[in-house]
Amino acid sequence: MKKIAGKIAKRLGKAQSNKVVDLSSYRQSKQEAETLFSQIKTTEQNIQNGRDPLHAVYTHAQNLLSVLTECLQEIPEPSLTRFWDVFAKADEDYMPGGPPMSPLTTSYFNCWLLFDLAIGLDKETLTTIVLDLSHLLGLNQQMVEVMQAMQQSRMGIYEFMGRNHDRVLLKEIGQEDIIECLCPAGYQGNRLGELWFARVLPPLFGMFNYSMVFTTPYVLQQTDKNDWVAYLQRTVTGKKSKTTASNLDQLMKYGLSPCYWHEYIFESYLDARTDVIFLTGLPDIAASRPHARDTGKFNTLLPEKTRNL
Repeated sequence: MKKIAGKIAKRLGKAQSNKVVDLSSYRQSKQEAETLFSQIKTTEQNIQNGRDPLHAVYTHAQNLLSVLTECLQEIPEPSLTRFWDVFAKADEDYMPGGPPMSPLTTSYFNCWLLFDLAIGLDKETLTTIVLDLSHLLGLNQQMVEVMQAMQQSRMGIYEFMGRNHDRVLLKEIGQEDIIECLCPAGYQGNRLGELWFARVLPPLFGMFNYSMVFTTPYVLQQTDKNDWVAYLQRTVTGKKSKTTASNLDQLMKYGLSPCYWHEYIFESYLDARTDVIFLTGLPDIAASRPHARDTGKFNTLLPEKTRNL
């Protein structure tokens, strides 16, 4: 058990007995998720019932994590304060919720909060803490498997390779595998080779043959694959610094600062529809982003007065 999770484990029982933390809403959500798992027999049956089962499982797991996050906020553990401070600042500065208020969608921002906002030497996230406490919380193995898959996920730059009926075919830049995905947001791609910035979640339980574009896709315009390959070559150098990352996973999951990808999305916004948001520019070239500040310091938060969406 990692450091922060260990501290919370020691406080959790006392917090419950002193009625500081009420886990009743968590238990209800947990039961609903477990009921859903038991109802999933075949992919075909659930599609006929009008809902995609893989999307339903991931959505229930995220809802359960959100309920647990609210419970964690009630635990008097100073180590958790850093999570809430970074979250509150980002929430205030970027006002997530989707256009026209902000290009940061709720799905994107909640995934960042739960899976990518990492604190301490062990890079603990709210989800790794929940996983470390899984036995104390009574999570079954299926739920643990779903949460682990979500925790291991990250944003990525994907090339649109076409469609297979109602699913899209994506290939991450630098990889060879083509991933067949359902995109619940509804966007089906416009042209071969267009680039998507999105979080793709894998199949589960050995019973699905497709993945899930879990966030509303950001489509990157006025830049092409070569531009992004060059960006990655400049940025992923094997050394971690203010302007470089040691590997691709570190860059795409954590950025070069906690709000690195928030800032890129905010400054690169072009336009939006209900099923897709359009961005332009590159993270390390300020002049390429339409809402970048003159200083080009893309690792810092964007003040309210400089916003120009």
